Amino acid sequence: MSPTPHQLALLRYVHGYQLAHGGASPSYSRCAHALGIKSKSGVHRLLHGLVERGLVRVRPGHLGGIEILEPPVIPTIDGAPLYAVPLPAIERPPFHPGKENARA
Repeated sequence: MSPTPHQLALLRYVHGYQLAHGGASPSYSRCAHALGIKSKSGVHRLLHGLVERGLVRVRPGHLGGIEILEPPVIPTIDGAPLYAVPLPAIERPPFHPGKENARA
């Protein structure tokens, strides 16, 4: 079973965070803030949905407490990871999780 869009956003965030921080996992509070979720319990629910789907393993109390079993696919533009592409090349308004992204 594939992850929901919110679960996929969490998986991508955790994966990127771990790459940027030497394998350390973000806290539930940091995940909630980054994804625009109001509570840590919302992160807990999404994370355990990823566990049920076999995409991650959670090891409470460890620095790398979230082990990604299946890394997410990172979108690319002309072969470069999307996070490395300059913003003007994307031609879209910025994405804000939890808010409507109406074009002006």
